[in-house]
Amino acid sequence: MISVTRWFGEKRLRAIEHDQGSPLSYLRQMLRVSPTHFFTFIKIMPLARFRRALPPEAYHLARIVTARHEHGGTCLQMEIGLAQLAGLRLPLLHAVLDESPGVLPPELAEVYFFAETVARGSGEEDHWREAIMRRYGEVGIIELAQAISIARLFPTVIRVMGCAAPGASHHRQDGGPDR
Repeated sequence: MISVTRWFGEKRLRAIEHDQGSPLSYLRQMLRVSPTHFFTFIKIMPLARFRRALPPEAYHLARIVTARHEHGGTCLQMEIGLAQLAGLRLPLLHAVLDESPGVLPPELAEVYFFAETVARGSGEEDHWREAIMRRYGEVGIIELAQAISIARLFPTVIRVMGCAAPGASHHRQDGGPDR
């Protein structure tokens, strides 16, 4: 039974790695050590892709800001790749990665500052939360809560399991964001 379970897990893991565009050694370790934990953990994958209320730019911007704060390595690269797949333009990605929120449109600057204050735990979230609430409503706040939380979860699991690679650079030599 274990071999069939692991085979199915490997097949699912390869599909996730293909979708994400990078190896996921922490999930591979989880599958090797405990298929039960692996299959329980991957149940959150739909949450990692769930977006209904927010425009893709706001959603992915929040996740990139959070991943940059949390890890800056593989998780950030995966967030950038997901944002590119969602159609985010390079100038927007560069503004976020260069920490230049002043060049963002106002609606995205609000999301940037909100995600940044949440990631830093500065206690200054109220002002930005109100701006987000006015623009996207309560469901927008809920969606940002999920996006920011899921962007924090993966780097935390990676660090706890000892699978964190040194932080990667934010830009490739050709000027495009790392993937």
